[in-house]
Amino acid sequence: MQTQEATSAQSLSSLFLLADLTVGLSISNSPRADLASRGLSPVHLDHAFVELTRHRLAQGATVAYGGDHRVDGFTQILLDLVRPYDREAKPAVERIRTYLAWPLQRSLVASKRNAIKDVATLIEVPLPDDLQNDPIAQNLGPLQRLEDSPGPNRRLWARCLTCMRRSMNNEIDARIILGGRYGGLVNGKLDPFLGKYPGIVEEAHLAITAQKPVYLLGGFGGCAKMVIDGLLGQSPAPLTLDFHKQADPVYWDMVENYPLAPDTSIDYEAILKDFQQASISGLQNGLDEQDNWRLFVTDDIDEMIALVLKGLTSLA
Repeated sequence: MQTQEATSAQSLSSLFLLADLTVGLSISNSPRADLASRGLSPVHLDHAFVELTRHRLAQGATVAYGGDHRVDGFTQILLDLVRPYDREAKPAVERIRTYLAWPLQRSLVASKRNAIKDVATLIEVPLPDDLQNDPIAQNLGPLQRLEDSPGPNRRLWARCLTCMRRSMNNEIDARIILGGRYGGLVNGKLDPFLGKYPGIVEEAHLAITAQKPVYLLGGFGGCAKMVIDGLLGQSPAPLTLDFHKQADPVYWDMVENYPLAPDTSIDYEAILKDFQQASISGLQNGLDEQDNWRLFVTDDIDEMIALVLKGLTSLA
């Protein structure tokens, strides 16, 4: 005879198709030139983020995101979205998991921290053990933001962001990837990133090599398109060290003079090789090749939602 809890769980699964899944979101702004070339703007990217998230929540999924909690940023949109989807079986505060790397924890004021905890589970990933005595970390004052430069600062950023991304990757069941900056010069100005790789490259690589289902949405360009090109056997410039060496002197200073720990060494050739070897079949997302090709190119948000939901439902 089934227990009341088991019956309740079955009933929940029938109502909410994705109730057992935690879906990671890797969504950030594409370079404006990429969006403009497609007749799009950051407003369209915000809209895509809202709709993709809203439909995941409506189907019962838990949503995970690693962000910096800027005013009007993606994290704030996410927190505003979850309120209508509170359920007795799994309240909203448990259905948004927001991950914060150590440097970002330092500058998060108490009022914002408390506001987040009202609607989400805040997961503060600690400083790596081997950096506990790092002089830069020790000398950082309360609520003081860690600067992006010089090289030793960038090394600390890179290590902490990798630690956060690995923690998140271990706890998700699937990942959705859209947009993202890829560094280099945009209209003559540097568009930097703070990790060992552009964030979406690193998150896509972690998910694919861990054989997590991945949904790559390339219609908004950005870093997602670079990952897709890699999967299709191409060698896009942003997936090479030379591209970043020429564009970002602080990043190059970190690479040359402040090496990361052995297990987090920077190796674009290995990243690209893993993408090329994975190919479309390595996405393991419940979609066939034709469906994935549509995700690679469409900028129709309804089509993105339908295809991602199709894949996630098959997994659930």
